[in-house]
Amino acid sequence: MTPPRPPADLDALREGLLEHARRIVARDGVAGLTMRALATEAGSAVGLSYKAFASRDDLLAQLAGRAIDELSAQLDEWAATPGGRVEDRLREFAELVLSSDAPSIVAQLPGGTGAEGPLREAFDRGSAREWDRLLADFLAERRAAGELAPDVDPEAYAFLIAGALHNLIASGGAWRRPDRAVIERHLAAVAGHLAADRSAVGDTARG
Repeated sequence: MTPPRPPADLDALREGLLEHARRIVARDGVAGLTMRALATEAGSAVGLSYKAFASRDDLLAQLAGRAIDELSAQLDEWAATPGGRVEDRLREFAELVLSSDAPSIVAQLPGGTGAEGPLREAFDRGSAREWDRLLADFLAERRAAGELAPDVDPEAYAFLIAGALHNLIASGGAWRRPDRAVIERHLAAVAGHLAADRSAVGDTARG
């Protein structure tokens, strides 16, 4: 009888399988990620997949959680970075969100937002509500520093920006995502309207 794997081996196995699972999802979507497909991708027996994960739902929840944790760390680093023009910082934020596979993985989870248990937990961790908070805090700090007009409502603009980014991700192929230049132009226009000196708003929006 084969002795059970020690915890360190299981952790290493799980880490490796999660990387393989991520490649499958990037290539074939969540629907293509099965325990057998994972074993084939990893060149291992199906039984090893079940040693690392209790079920496919467990695998999906951990995969989503991993991607979300990575995005959260990147956004936290963004929030902690001082300086930079508001326009540039908003562009950086959008690039982090739109280039991450975390939201798309969560959006494809079985049951969507109504799923219970670990899948629901993964969705909540990837919610745009967290994006709202980071953006609102950032805009509030810039308003306090005099870079934004005093009548700017940080929470309102954070809600609109985060919601727009969330819509681009959640809609998938149903809504064509603008190319990078268009997104940057839109964010530049928003930054112009937020600015304490709004004299250049027209030029910014037309840029």
